Amino acid sequence: MKPFISIILFLLSLPVFSQPIDLLEHRVWNKEPIHIVLPVGKERRIDFPLSIDLQVSASVQAMSERIQITESGSVYWIASKSFKRQRVNALTHTGYSYILDIEARPKGHQHPIAIVDDRIPTEASSTGQSTKSKYDYDYVDLTRFAAQSVYAPDRLIKPLPGIRRVAVDSGHLPLVKGADLLTEPMVQWVAPTVPSLYVTAVRITSNSLRKITLDPRLLRGDFLAASSQHASVNAAGEEGDTTTWYLVSDQPFDEVSP
Repeated sequence: MKPFISIILFLLSLPVFSQPIDLLEHRVWNKEPIHIVLPVGKERRIDFPLSIDLQVSASVQAMSERIQITESGSVYWIASKSFKRQRVNALTHTGYSYILDIEARPKGHQHPIAIVDDRIPTEASSTGQSTKSKYDYDYVDLTRFAAQSVYAPDRLIKPLPGIRRVAVDSGHLPLVKGADLLTEPMVQWVAPTVPSLYVTAVRITSNSLRKITLDPRLLRGDFLAASSQHASVNAAGEEGDTTTWYLVSDQPFDEVSP
């Protein structure tokens, strides 16, 4: 089910954090296929709550340098070439099953992913992960934090414990359908919620001769929330022709944007 886009038209503040040393991304099994991106030529670890067997097609195996499964339920996967989404089934030895949509791209994140399943008690899970987290941040908290980090002086930034800055590819993207806008991701953070939540600050610059009203319904990508610093941008070259959007997602920006 495609997540809805919520609109939060206000801003507030927050701090810049260093790159995480060992980020573990949480994905919660909710009967929907779990999308996972593999960086070509680099290993990515996927931790399941129980030991599993993988049902991988011959074509996907042929495009993989290595797929190694441990007894504890961790999968170490290296893709040898790019490929579009392919369906992979993971079956536990006790009867649970998970559906993965695996794809490989030239670039991608390497941090490990933990699959969390509320059907399995935390003490029985090989990952020790729970569907509950001590951090209960919502979309508003993350948007406020990102807006403050981008615009507010350090003394006015209210920290969010546990939130970390993570890398995001820069460069212009066709993020808004039918609008003459230049869009470029600037900075991204990840919150230690379950599931993990990401918030990305994206610079929006007009390339039009007229004023443009920003409409989050025209966004390309699987975003959970979209918030704008300003409701519109003026014509290119005029004061006010640039603003910032804050986009919340349950995967890294690079994996949910076009």
